[in-house]
Amino acid sequence: MNLSVVSQHVSGASEGLLAILRSSREYGDHFANIGITPLAEWQPAKAEAAILLNDGNTPWQDAGFLGGEDDTIGLPVLPLLIRKGDRELAICGPDVRDPRFYFVSNGIVLEESDLANPASSRVLLRKLESYFPLLSRLIMLRQRKPAATLN
Repeated sequence: MNLSVVSQHVSGASEGLLAILRSSREYGDHFANIGITPLAEWQPAKAEAAILLNDGNTPWQDAGFLGGEDDTIGLPVLPLLIRKGDRELAICGPDVRDPRFYFVSNGIVLEESDLANPASSRVLLRKLESYFPLLSRLIMLRQRKPAATLN
């Protein structure tokens, strides 16, 4: 099972988040791999969950992939918005009504400077780790065949 950090703009913020995630002692218990994928290149797999990272100043763009016809639930995702400087949060994240996604949270908002602060990074890591068991269980549910096709 994999966890993807999907970012519209791969940047220092997305690299910082990846470093925080990889420092987790629990990462190997739930995921084989954690990596960054640019939104434009993202083609999610059944054995994947994603952190949808909006670290720019533009609204979230459509992911551009089609949901599987046999998907019983959408792709498990956790939205994360990184606020830069004193800017107002006028940008929009992904649409929670999108059936391709199963949102495990309304999202997390943090300041870009928090990624460099060790205390804030630990708090963020603990918060993200609290979602690891749910994300991995949802991946397993997505991989199951629907009951109708088992007969």
